Amino acid sequence: MPLSKFFVASSCALLATTSFAQEGANPGGMSPDTPGKEAAQPATEGSNTQDKLFVRQAALGGRAEVELGKIAQKKASNASVREFADRMVEVHSKSNQQLLRTGRGLNPDLPKDLDPEHQSVRNELQKASGQSFDIAYISAQIQDHQRTANLLQWHISNGQNEALKKYSIQTLPEVMQHLEHAQQTFAMLTQGAGSAR
Repeated sequence: MPLSKFFVASSCALLATTSFAQEGANPGGMSPDTPGKEAAQPATEGSNTQDKLFVRQAALGGRAEVELGKIAQKKASNASVREFADRMVEVHSKSNQQLLRTGRGLNPDLPKDLDPEHQSVRNELQKASGQSFDIAYISAQIQDHQRTANLLQWHISNGQNEALKKYSIQTLPEVMQHLEHAQQTFAMLTQGAGSAR
């Protein structure tokens, strides 16, 4: 994907997710039975619909980070991309466990496989190789970390469960570091591609 198209796509994705967050709507758009604009009604355990949605969306995203990272560990041709993938598998495996421990009891109804969007990304990555793989993987990581940062910010504002809100507050800076690292890696990969022509 050309750099200009990537940044347009990323900006659109970021704006779309930000507007969900600002309106208090469903940030992932994937659970049609979740009423996005109704007032949150705390449950007896100190949670609300937003908490349940957050656990579901964050767990789906975390699972994708680990699975796509494992593919990149095997297929990446660039050492920096492999190192990034190693870090994603390690950090997100631990973070996923912490999230599910913290959100236990909410029954977020997690599917057994990746969501359709990440299945599509996985399929594309499995077909790619070399530098094309590296750029596609890192591009997906930028979009995923932008989305995750927005999801965490949305939950900090809209969640009811204090333990989950603490998890979101603690996780957000690390996600922003991963986003910055992915952006730097993308710049390095695409500059290299330009000079190779």
